[in-house]
Amino acid sequence: MGLPLESFAGTLHETARLWRTELDRRLRPLGLSQAKWRMLLHISCSEDCTQAELAARLGVEAPTVVGLLDRLTADGLVERRESPHDRRSKTVHLCEGGRALMRPITEVAESLSHELLATLTEEEVAVSTAALKKIRSRLLSL
Repeated sequence: MGLPLESFAGTLHETARLWRTELDRRLRPLGLSQAKWRMLLHISCSEDCTQAELAARLGVEAPTVVGLLDRLTADGLVERRESPHDRRSKTVHLCEGGRALMRPITEVAESLSHELLATLTEEEVAVSTAALKKIRSRLLSL
């Protein structure tokens, strides 16, 4: 292929890490750790997901998710419900407190995105997004 693959992968990983770290810094005044805001974002995107699905999406072990969900439940941000499809599993849903936090989380995340992408042209953003979607699609097909 001739491309410096290690450089691409390393740059992609480092950029994602730095982006998450900066978003974490900006969300900290809301009392949110990276683990909490990432969990809330994933729950908000699909309110009928199970604890196991959340663990897979976040790339963590199930016991880690259980502990975090316990804390979010105690904070009044999420609730667990019996799955209508499988009584052995529970689905996770945002409570009123969690839904209320989604607006400032989204505003801060969008502001950071605009700030970071401001030096790119629309074409550069479109090409980069298309390339990343192709890579993601390839990974999902493996």
